[in-house]
Amino acid sequence: MTENSPKLARIFNCKLCDYECSKISDYEKHILTRKHKNNDKSLQNDDKNSPKLAKKFLCDCGKEYKYRQGLHTHRKNCNQNNISICNSNIKSEESEIKILTNLVLDVVKQNQELTQQNSSLTNKIVNIYKNTSNTTITNSSINSNNKTFNLNVFLNEECKDAMNLMDFVDSLKLQLSDLESVGKLGFVEGISNIIIKNLKALDIHKRPVHCSDSKREVMYIKDEDKWEKENEEKNRLRKAIKYVAHKNSKILPEFKAKYPDCGKSESKQLEQYNKLVIEAMGGRGDNDLEKENKIIKNIAKEVVIDKTITI
Repeated sequence: MTENSPKLARIFNCKLCDYECSKISDYEKHILTRKHKNNDKSLQNDDKNSPKLAKKFLCDCGKEYKYRQGLHTHRKNCNQNNISICNSNIKSEESEIKILTNLVLDVVKQNQELTQQNSSLTNKIVNIYKNTSNTTITNSSINSNNKTFNLNVFLNEECKDAMNLMDFVDSLKLQLSDLESVGKLGFVEGISNIIIKNLKALDIHKRPVHCSDSKREVMYIKDEDKWEKENEEKNRLRKAIKYVAHKNSKILPEFKAKYPDCGKSESKQLEQYNKLVIEAMGGRGDNDLEKENKIIKNIAKEVVIDKTITI
């Protein structure tokens, strides 16, 4: 509906009903009439049945399309769209490049840290290996030595039933042949022979004396049922040597009994008897200590512990 404003009179016009009037009261009455209402309903029905406005599909470049497919076809060749897509792709690629760059930098950093850690760990392992290797070598050497020879085990376990030294001396049963051997070989070699011969007659684990170092004459003596290292003066060995020499000299009467004419000047055994007496009494020379040292050296050579087979 429109409202016309003529210069002289105001006219109220209802285009729906083609009705005009100059008074507002008449116009309001008209609106309430059946005719107007029917025409108004008919107009409303026409509006409902009228087609809707077609949707418009717009491109960034400003062109409009009735259908989506048309817009889609247009965008394939639209420069503005390509520019947008290109810009979008560039931004996307730049973002991806930045992310990848950061990832690469992180990986490089991590590799550097791992390299440093590996280097440090390698150095630690090398040091541990060196220390372990040295320890292993030392322990192996000790263990190897222990397997080959352990002096305490050998003496106190393997040789626990060995004779005491003076018991050994007391057990010696010397014969006339021993006396004659001393006369023939001399005091040092003869007494050494008696002692060594009887020691070798015993099992190695029953012997009362052992030598761990023949060069330095380190001797171990079983005395009073216990093993002890012989002192530097070799007092116990010297005592044993004196006892053996005394036992040997006590056989002289047996020789005289066997050869009763040995004391006569015209006897063939006189010279032999005199030599037996001299050697039995310690031989020629006054240095008894030196003679004992030689006998101890001879004994030490014969009772050296074989460290490769004893244990």
